Amino acid sequence: MEEFLTLVEIQLGRDHYLIDSDIIDKFILPLPTTEVYDAPSYIEGMVEWKQEIIPAINVAPLLGMDRATESKRRRTMIIPAGKVIDTAMAVSVDEVSQIRKVRSTEVMPVDISACHGIEDYVKGIIRVVEESESGTEQMVLLYLNLEKMMRELLKGKVARPTPGFYVWRWNIGQTTYSE
Repeated sequence: MEEFLTLVEIQLGRDHYLIDSDIIDKFILPLPTTEVYDAPSYIEGMVEWKQEIIPAINVAPLLGMDRATESKRRRTMIIPAGKVIDTAMAVSVDEVSQIRKVRSTEVMPVDISACHGIEDYVKGIIRVVEESESGTEQMVLLYLNLEKMMRELLKGKVARPTPGFYVWRWNIGQTTYSE
């Protein structure tokens, strides 16, 4: 029997990515955020969710991009307690495009020579075909390992990537970014 993956297509800036749907509890409109003084760019602040104060994280700066300002379609993904850390987390994305069923055989490996250092955070690439009124369009999307990226982020290991490419550099115990 053929195995299918249920993936969520998200948008950060102009780029689309795929992530596993099983770590996401809900997609909601953005919550009011309380800023945290001197926090890194990927920490938007703290939000209240179900009478609990949880961190609000923006993964766009981790991928070397700026998030669009006040997008009307902006969404927050709630990651429940226990999926990544002991508490729930709110992760901001610019848009949730769709949920895709993908055959596991359609996940292609990432070219290690071109992507040295990200193999821990990218599970592969997936070619998708979009049908529209103007014709057929093919896209290649990165399949992110969001769970591992969030876990590493909260341990202080993920730093900003090299400009123009999705490569993370990290040094345990340092808070500076490499560029």
